[in-house]
Amino acid sequence: MAILRVTKYGENILRQKLKPVDFKTLEPLLPKLLKDMEETCLAVRGVGLAANQIGLEYRMAVILIPQSAEENAPLTRYVIINPEILSMRGEKLEEEGCLSLPGLWAEVKRATDVTIKYTDEHGQEQVKRARGLLAKAFQHEVDHLDGKLFIDLVDPALKPEVKKAIKKLRKNWD
Repeated sequence: MAILRVTKYGENILRQKLKPVDFKTLEPLLPKLLKDMEETCLAVRGVGLAANQIGLEYRMAVILIPQSAEENAPLTRYVIINPEILSMRGEKLEEEGCLSLPGLWAEVKRATDVTIKYTDEHGQEQVKRARGLLAKAFQHEVDHLDGKLFIDLVDPALKPEVKKAIKKLRKNWD
């Protein structure tokens, strides 16, 4: 297992819309890749990590959601391969951050209830309805796989502030 380097804002791969991956091609790589992605996500205190955030062009992500609000609660892991959001309902303005923009937080609108279709790590097609943090994580990671970042959803009036913050924060990124 290894903690991998997380790509940062400005790297081209973060703006690429990733093509669906053939599960059979990906399957032999999954055990090590998923362990590395999970270890990386935990090391940087993330909730999710898309493959392009570690420099890979696979349309997949790992999401780690606490099972309760308790500190050190066990995590439920979701592996979403070739995900597609089928429906979105509700709307909430909430603060969001991203491992590829470390230190930056901004309010964005997200659906409060989503239904997503994806292939899991065992090659099984899944359809999952999610609310709360899981709904937000699904949307965030699918956006990554579509070449979008959470800052794209920021209120246009706040974008100049966000740009200034990024310029200042970038000095500390590796």
